[in-house]
Amino acid sequence: MAAKILDCRGMTCSGPLMATVKRMKRLRPGQLLEVWTDDLAAEFDLPAWCQEAGHTLVAVEPREDYYSFLIKKKE
Repeated sequence: MAAKILDCRGMTCSGPLMATVKRMKRLRPGQLLEVWTDDLAAEFDLPAWCQEAGHTLVAVEPREDYYSFLIKKKE
């Protein structure tokens, strides 16, 4: 199953998290969302939110000028 892409590059603190929360509500259980962000706070915010919400943080990959977070929606 291909991941949906959410490009949050250029957003500042809490923007990537709020956009991710909103998009995850539209996904079906088990679907993947790949979030791209250059906000350094997301490195802490997104994993903490995944744990709290019950979603699985599948991978975090540093890219050239941003991070990619792969999140699986809870079943």
